[in-house]
Amino acid sequence: MWAAKTAQHQAAAQDAQARRQLRAEHVRERRGPRSKAYADFVAQARVIERALGRYQDSHILEMGQFNQEVDKLDYLGVQVLLEGPPSVIRPSQDLISCAHRCMRPLRVSIAALHEFGDESSEYAAAKSAVGDVGFELIAEVKDFAEAARRVLDDDGAGQADASVGAQVATTATVARDAVADSG
Repeated sequence: MWAAKTAQHQAAAQDAQARRQLRAEHVRERRGPRSKAYADFVAQARVIERALGRYQDSHILEMGQFNQEVDKLDYLGVQVLLEGPPSVIRPSQDLISCAHRCMRPLRVSIAALHEFGDESSEYAAAKSAVGDVGFELIAEVKDFAEAARRVLDDDGAGQADASVGAQVATTATVARDAVADSG
């Protein structure tokens, strides 16, 4: 009886150790690709932040380049979705949505500048709307960066995601079966 309990405790300890090792290994393997995807995504968001300010005061009606920058953020967002984990998905999607919301106020501001001039109340109101959405964009970049940092700082002691859970369950079953066969 005592030997059986000892074997059970030993199997439980081996299961826990296997879970910790697999989680830590998984986190290390994912850190590099995730770091690159997150950094590229944040860098592109910062490009949009700067472009928002440049376009707002420009005398250029064509917003093609700005739209391309937002499209590139969309593209990089797909990489973030693929790299995960779920905790960065919502902040990345919120950031992309905010970048898209920048387009209309920017377009209105540029049109008001051309139609009414830089001293007009119409332009002032439109420029204020661009400023408001710009501050939203900055906040979304910050929120995403914080979520990404938490993921990259994870040392593997946190909650394992589903793929690690499946590996751990398989390893635990094999270890338990080995202990049962030996006893």
